[in-house]
Amino acid sequence: MHYLPALRRVAAASMIALLAGCGGSDSEDGAATQVELSTQTVDFGSITPLDPAPAQVVLQAQLGKDIAHLAVVHSGAAIQSATSELNGRTANITIVPKAPIDVGPGVFNATVAVTGYTCGDAACTRMSAGSTQIVNVSYQVSPLVQQLAPRIVPANTAGDLAIRGIGMQRYALSGVRLGDVAATEYTLISDTELRVKFPALPAGSYPLQLDAPGHQGAIPSTATLIVQAPQALAADVLAHPATVGAVRAVLYDAERQALLVGTDASGGSVARYEYAGGGWSPPLVQAVSQLRDIAVSSDGSQLVVIANTTLNTLDALTLTPGTALSAPNLPENAYLKNLALDILDRAVVTTGIGASAGTPAYGYELGGSALFLNAVTLNNATPGMSGDRSRAVLVQGDPSLTAPPLMYSYSASSTQFQSTGIAVLQNTVAPLLTSNASRVIVNGQRVYDSNFFFLGTLPDTTVAAVVSPDGTRVYTYDPTAGGILAFDISADMDEAAYAPLGAVTVPAAVPGEGVKMAISSDGATLFLVGSAQIVIQPTP
Repeated sequence: MHYLPALRRVAAASMIALLAGCGGSDSEDGAATQVELSTQTVDFGSITPLDPAPAQVVLQAQLGKDIAHLAVVHSGAAIQSATSELNGRTANITIVPKAPIDVGPGVFNATVAVTGYTCGDAACTRMSAGSTQIVNVSYQVSPLVQQLAPRIVPANTAGDLAIRGIGMQRYALSGVRLGDVAATEYTLISDTELRVKFPALPAGSYPLQLDAPGHQGAIPSTATLIVQAPQALAADVLAHPATVGAVRAVLYDAERQALLVGTDASGGSVARYEYAGGGWSPPLVQAVSQLRDIAVSSDGSQLVVIANTTLNTLDALTLTPGTALSAPNLPENAYLKNLALDILDRAVVTTGIGASAGTPAYGYELGGSALFLNAVTLNNATPGMSGDRSRAVLVQGDPSLTAPPLMYSYSASSTQFQSTGIAVLQNTVAPLLTSNASRVIVNGQRVYDSNFFFLGTLPDTTVAAVVSPDGTRVYTYDPTAGGILAFDISADMDEAAYAPLGAVTVPAAVPGEGVKMAISSDGATLFLVGSAQIVIQPTP
């Protein structure tokens, strides 16, 4: 509630100034006690809940000759303040909306009541309320669709998407579209999470749009699904740019047909190989001293890399580095070990210490200026993230342990860590999750469903593995068996072993030791990277 002047004694003094210019002959005229507004309707709008507050609106009030005092009162969630400034017989009324983040997405209505007061007696010791004019204020704050995952899917194949945003439950949805194609099914999980099933689509780009009749205009969306035609990559062998002792990470950038390999070569480096014109280019190499792990942002534009004590970003195309950030309060002898990025590019960063001991986990938000400590302590943990970036699983433990530690999960919805109740000692194969986390493969050997119900086993001679984009198959690299094996993991084997699908596939070359694998977004090509070389192999 706002008054100018705010108190009766101030109003009386103000009245003297106003009456000095008044003629008594007009005192019986009804207009002398009226307030006329330049408008009685004000509309505010914010494109997203993260935007600054809309600009304030100033309207004019013309005061009748007998008005001695003006009261301005606002009500409703949309308005931060409403004030008036007198200038002779005119008042400027300023209406300031609240910041969108303070009201949240939705349509809000409010009012501003403008009342003129006249003197109730000759000495103006009391006031009489005159007419009240109402300004009706509306304020639309749009929800925001931020990201979808997976972002790149194969053409002519139906699938599932996880959608993240802000305020998606604030407007009743009538549909979800990818471009002009309607989703076959959609489920609002929360105000920030939406699950979508989409039909088979031809190659192209499909901006995601929510349809809400109660929203004026299109709901803002920064999410676009990229549907790619099959990328036929022949078997090939690529050389490392320098001697490799350990492979840290392997990523395939399907949008740009580029393979990104992180190793300890030359003290730590990231190499980028691009496929164009029917062949692979010589690698572009960026040094990252003491490199430990790599993850790619949701939109594919940036790499997040961790070294022993720092985190940095690299441009995914040029590998140009940003500014390194140091991990705060890192225990003595501990180092940043592995990382995973969720759908909103929030990093889960684990630490190691080379012994059986708990060390902190860190968090980081892409574009942020610092790492921060998460409220969990883990023992040399290794995370694996689902293809839709909604869930991670973390295995932990040091080889010296005799009793296996608990496995944890991370939810992108809550950003919380929770014990799965399953005890397992990790090996060198990181956890694998299907795109929608319907299957979890631990240590490359044990297959669980989304509720961590044990389904069946893969060979214990597996040294590396990947899951197909549709989540039905696992491809393993098994030197003991002689090469690559494929398994259908869609069934529940009642804790028995999954049988290979066909004979072993001998790769084009032997990748060497410490193999890590990646798979193309169409599921047609495997990338096996070991200490000796990089092997590109069509899937069996």
